[in-house]
Amino acid sequence: MSISHENNVYERLQGKHHLRPVFSGGCYDLARRIREYDPAMFIVWNTRKQRYEVHSLNHYGNTFAMTVPNNRLDARLEEEIRKGDLRVRGNRIFREVDEHNERLEMSAERARHNDMLGMAEEMYPYFRRLGWEGI
Repeated sequence: MSISHENNVYERLQGKHHLRPVFSGGCYDLARRIREYDPAMFIVWNTRKQRYEVHSLNHYGNTFAMTVPNNRLDARLEEEIRKGDLRVRGNRIFREVDEHNERLEMSAERARHNDMLGMAEEMYPYFRRLGWEGI
């Protein structure tokens, strides 16, 4: 199975000489662990960008799935893959994205409100004086 997997990977990466597959090695043997989690996934070293990437044979056209966080092959990579897997987490990912966007919008609204309040407090003495003295 491993040889057929490697052949499939090389076939999909044909013509993309800057992508070098990583099938084994390292103290964590992450390539094997990721392949156990999802047999279609594999790790490549992108020589153009000088970073590790995760690719999937299940993607049509381009095989890219994600970049490796911190460019290090360690347990955090497995966590990130599981965290972003739609098959496992489903709609929770979309809810989390929506909640995050709502928090960003509320924060931007608070910042805008605080800026306006600061400008109003700064301009208040000038407007008060103009109101009493007239123009």
